[in-house]
Parts: sequence; structure tokens; C-alpha cells
Amino acid sequence: MDHNEVDPSGIEKRRYKRKTVMWSGKLSLLWGARLSNEEHTVAGVVRDMSVSGAKFQTKDVFSATAGVVLEVPRFGNFNCKMIWQDGHVVGLNFDESPEEIYKTITEALPGIAIDPNPI
Repeated sequence: MDHNEVDPSGIEKRRYKRKTVMWSGKLSLLWGARLSNEEHTVAGVVRDMSVSGAKFQTKDVFSATAGVVLEVPRFGNFNCKMIWQDGHVVGLNFDESPEEIYKTITEALPGIAIDPNPI
């Protein structure tokens, strides 16, 4: 499992189920962000997504402050907080409510759940 997905006893910590995806996207880095080539956007791939956040992977080396915007062409922009970074992979938490994200992504991810820890 990836960064922070399980506690030391091996129990899943995520509140909402994630779905594996491979969608192209960009991160727009907000105030105080630095990219090695001085750009303010980072192209990459959304690797998984839930109604509360996403995992994003890029080839670029960058460091960012907590606030970023995830741009996914099929859905638009999501204001996010970067909650972890492991090299070229970051974990994002959406600023919008899970209900709002669900309305936006449910057609593309029919198995996505709005209920925490669905059975």
C-alpha cells in the first residue's frame, strides 16, 4: 500500500474508497511554490481518486506549499491541499466537500462511493 494508507496494524485508514485511474492532469502550484525550471504548473497523471482526494504523479522535480489546484481536463479544476509528497508522487485532499466531488466525478467513476467505509 502507498503512503499513509494503513496504520501500523495493517488496517485501512482512508475514509473513502479510492479508484485507480490514469488521467492526464496538471498541478498549478500556488504562492510560494518552486519548480526546478521556474514553471508554475506540473504535468502528470492522476493515479487514483476518491471523493476526498487524489494521488498525482509527475516526472518533474518540484516542491510546493500546501495549496495547489489539480487540473483534470475531463472535470475541470479542484482546489486541493497537498498532504504528503514522496519524490514525484503527491497525495492531495480536496477543499470541496465529498458530496460536491461526487457530483462531479460519479459518471466517470461509477463505483465511487460517497458513504464512508462502504460495505
